[in-house]
Amino acid sequence: MAYAFLFTALLLGATPTPSPYTSPVAAERAAHTLPACRPLGLAPGVVPATSVLATRANVLQADIATARKARALTQEQADALWQQADQVRQRVAGKVRLPVATRAATHRTLESVATQLCHR
Repeated sequence: MAYAFLFTALLLGATPTPSPYTSPVAAERAAHTLPACRPLGLAPGVVPATSVLATRANVLQADIATARKARALTQEQADALWQQADQVRQRVAGKVRLPVATRAATHRTLESVATQLCHR
């Protein structure tokens, strides 16, 4: 039989699955399931601690790299988001205490980056 492989694949129920590297739909779905897209779970108006901000920046940078690999972002978009998250991470790195206003501004910046990453 000339199509033995095809017959076997159909018999076993094999279906072609889209690759996140080739399917724009799969890439978009992957971008929305990133850990950085999950809310922090803070009450409105609560400013997170410095350590939370540093961790959030690290998670965002990892998810930006993942979204880039999945081709959900262009290289330019990924670079811009990475730089924003890196600036925040460097600003809070090694600091035990930051003023509330600085933490709030940093939190807003990270949320802006997350929004740009997750709503593409």
